[in-house]
Amino acid sequence: MTEPFIRNHHLNVIKNQGRYIQHCFRDVEDSNVMQAVKGQAADHVKDAFSALKEEEAAVIEPISEVTTSIGVEAFIGSVYPYVQPFPSLDKEQVRQLFPHHKKMQLPDLEAVDFSQRTYLGWNDPGHRKKFIVYELDGKLIGLEGRYTPSKKRDYCFFCQELMPVTLVSFETNDTDEGNPEFYRAIGQHICIDSGQCNKNITDVSRLEHFVRRVV
Repeated sequence: MTEPFIRNHHLNVIKNQGRYIQHCFRDVEDSNVMQAVKGQAADHVKDAFSALKEEEAAVIEPISEVTTSIGVEAFIGSVYPYVQPFPSLDKEQVRQLFPHHKKMQLPDLEAVDFSQRTYLGWNDPGHRKKFIVYELDGKLIGLEGRYTPSKKRDYCFFCQELMPVTLVSFETNDTDEGNPEFYRAIGQHICIDSGQCNKNITDVSRLEHFVRRVV
């Protein structure tokens, strides 16, 4: 049996390409053009993966064979058994990632669908902090940043979509041997709603680069 290999950002690519095919079903009458659209959609999905085994590619390829909008929905449903969820966490595990924050506001983990998470993120309005948990190189990493409340719309650094964002500043471990008080902070516009960001994100390269810089 094929093991789960589709992460949340891959699933978002699949959904986006499926929606594009559905849109074309409504507007395109030429069957040759429609076949090309479906072939390109399949290529876009495959390109989202760094590598695919033969049996994994076989899970993706049926997107090029759908013939109706209902068929697209059926295809999307067919890939869910192959979705690799974000590691399921309980409150104690989250606290261990942030040992210096005994009173931080924790997310409602029971309401989180970990199969649709690229990262776990939440806001602590009382302390004006955003917390992020990401699995990097097989290890869970906890990041904390300070933000100023805002209703600004801009492109989120993580998901690259135009969304309500806030500027979040994260301290890094960079040091200056000649100045023990020195620290470097990185600020990025990030979605206020981390749940929506997880629905948007289709590429983790920016997120992973960011995490590596901070840690």
